[in-house]
Amino acid sequence: MPENDWDCILGSVTEEVLEAMFFTSVYGPADASPPDGEPHVSAHLTFRGSPCGAMTLSLTEPAARTLAASFLAAEPDEPLASSQLGGVVCELTNMICGSLLSRVESQTHFQLSSPELLPDGAALPACPPNQSLDLGDGMLALWLTLENHAG
Repeated sequence: MPENDWDCILGSVTEEVLEAMFFTSVYGPADASPPDGEPHVSAHLTFRGSPCGAMTLSLTEPAARTLAASFLAAEPDEPLASSQLGGVVCELTNMICGSLLSRVESQTHFQLSSPELLPDGAALPACPPNQSLDLGDGMLALWLTLENHAG
């Protein structure tokens, strides 16, 4: 599958997951990366199959807090523990990657690693994200790296 098809499907499945599981709309594309110094919460996972690859997701902290509160059905003024916030960001990464791979016509089954929360200040991929989406109160950026694929 050509890389631009992957990007198109990635954008589509991300919007579907956000709407169905987090009751959140995407307001359109966002700048490719958050402003320097803006806090963000990020997670990473790898997958094996045909193709193999990795996905990294990064949310600005306000967007991560909004999504986590919605997903956990928390009260608007209820503070969330950092472990809850990280768990929701990891689960979002897993949902988006799983949804993306379920649309791939592959002769093999995919195996996903457990998503891992990246430490504060961890470097994100150097290349521009495949998708940067405006969530209203922040942005979501996704990097998809594929190996062993044609197109």
